[in-house]
Parts: sequence; C-alpha cells; structure tokens
Amino acid sequence: MLELLAQSKEPMTLSKISAAMGFTLPTAYRFLFTLESLEFVEKDPETKTYRVAPKVLGLGYGLFQSYDLWQAAHPYLVRASREYNETFNLAILDGVEILYIDRVKTRKILTISLEIGSKLPAYCTSMGRVLLASLPKGEAIDILAKSPMEQMTHRTIVSPEGLSAILEEVREKGYAVNNGELALELISVAAPVRDRDGKVVAALNMAVNAAQYATACVDEELAPIVMQVALKISHAIGFYEETVDDDE
Repeated sequence: MLELLAQSKEPMTLSKISAAMGFTLPTAYRFLFTLESLEFVEKDPETKTYRVAPKVLGLGYGLFQSYDLWQAAHPYLVRASREYNETFNLAILDGVEILYIDRVKTRKILTISLEIGSKLPAYCTSMGRVLLASLPKGEAIDILAKSPMEQMTHRTIVSPEGLSAILEEVREKGYAVNNGELALELISVAAPVRDRDGKVVAALNMAVNAAQYATACVDEELAPIVMQVALKISHAIGFYEETVDDDE
C-alpha cells in the first residue's frame, strides 16, 4: 500500500486504494488507519485523500546507511565528486529499472531531478547497461523484453538488436556511455562495482553536462576516471583482481 501511494502522482481516495489493492473498504481503511497512526501516511481532512508522509524517507535512508555497500562506497563518491566537481551516482538493478542507492551531486544544473531511492529504466541508462551486461545474455534479453520502451530523446535506442549490440560493447570495454539518450544535455559514463567473488553488485556513474565535454573526452578522459573509482570501491568490499606477471 505504501508503494502504491508512493508511486501515485496525486493523493488517492480510500475507494481508489481499495480497488487498486483488491481489498474491501473496511480492510483498506484499517491498514490506512494503522499507517496514519504510525505517521507513514497523511490524510487530508478536507478531500479525504491519502498520501505518503515524509517519515517514509527515513526508512529508505536508514536502509541505505546500514547497507555495507553504501557504507563502503559513499566516501569514494564524495571524494570523486569533490576532486572532479561532477555528480557521481551508485545504483543497483531492481527488475527492469535501476535504483539509486547513493548520489553525490554538484551545484551544476541538470534537468533530471534524482535523489537516493529514485528509479530509472535500465535500458537507456549507463548504469543500467552496465548491470544488464553483467548478467547472462539470456537473462539480460528477458529483462529488455519486459521493459516498456520509451523514446526519451531522438537518440534513445529502443530496438532489441541495437540494445544487444550495446551490451556486447559494454562487456568488451568494461564501461558504458550514455550520450543524450535519457536527456539531450546529459552524458553519463558507468562502470561495474564487484564484490569479493567478482560478481557485479552495483554500477557507478559520473554524470556531466554534454555542453562542457567534447565527445572524444568521454572515452579518453571520463571513462578511466569512472573505472578507477569503481575499482576502488570494489577493492573496499573485498574484490581482488589477480594480475599476471609479464616475466612468467
């Protein structure tokens, strides 16, 4: 019920909530009364509608703070954002979407407003593509098949063939680039974060204003930065990358 109210763009009446949840009116009212008593839901006394209350934010933030990955990664995002004066994000895969679990942003203005807990489609985001590319190919294809494809800009790639080719390129390069597919003024570069077993558990990205960077800079300058920060986080959570001695 909290998820229903959180996803609604406007407050909902008891009857709409009841119908959406498949509950009887008394059952829906009982749940809402409990949530309201716990201050997770607010009721407008005039319109008799319900919406989530600010206290819900505390639940999510508390979860992220207790999350080992968040605790290990956050200092690196802060340091990278200060050093390069750009926004750095961390996300995990949640169904067909990515879920932002950390975000350290600058004062530079971007039209996309995102916070910790925000979600975006995986198919058209750099972090989503990194996470999809880390999965077995069949599983990644299934997720793409279930994704509602929307042409965010004229650059957005929505064809199965085009997306499969992109994921293959991500596997080869070790990072993903999104240039104007989510928003025309936005460029983002993402790299995988791995755990002690080498499994990709999250993706890190650097988001910049496209007007401030030449296209050539993305691969030559931004990608190495993002990959280095992602690797540092991976090391912090136990990832060990074996190296081969050239003399052997």
